[in-house]
Amino acid sequence: MMKVLNEQLVDTKKITNILVTIVIIIGAFVVPTFLAKIIPLGKYQQLVVGTIVNMSLILTALYTKGSIKTVAIATLPSISTILGGLLFGGMTLYSKTMIPAIWLGNFAFILLYKVLYVNKSWKYLVVASMAVLTKTMIIYLGFMIMVNTMIVPDMVKQTLSTSMGITQLITATSGSLLVTLIMILTRVKRDKVKQ
Repeated sequence: MMKVLNEQLVDTKKITNILVTIVIIIGAFVVPTFLAKIIPLGKYQQLVVGTIVNMSLILTALYTKGSIKTVAIATLPSISTILGGLLFGGMTLYSKTMIPAIWLGNFAFILLYKVLYVNKSWKYLVVASMAVLTKTMIIYLGFMIMVNTMIVPDMVKQTLSTSMGITQLITATSGSLLVTLIMILTRVKRDKVKQ
């Protein structure tokens, strides 16, 4: 596992690696906490923020190396959401209960890109499809476990069912498409690097 997490898609100089990591952290941590507070996104908030977060998770898989960095970035969006809830209100018990499933889904998402695209050189579209479906299924399974083990009001069930299901599918797919665009625009060529 450590060997897999210590590879990246392209060789980057130390300063480039630091800059990429900063951009990823902004996407995975700063955006979920503060973007919607600065720019009112209304009903599109989860779509915009989720797309940016998923793009950051994929960039983590492709352009960074190291298990500590990978695990940290997989958990940052949820930590950011907790922080945003504490700072700005709105974080419910039900949302907090979903955090372990979200962490697991994010880590699986990163790991599939890292293992199958970076390490095994599978086609990006195949990996993206598998990663998106896996992440969505893990998070939705967490939701199903929660609603079957807790008393959850119907309105919360409906909202979380959408947020943890179809919205996850849409934002993970959108994040994957954005990364495709980034790779095309930057003309990234596969150059796997070991630490």
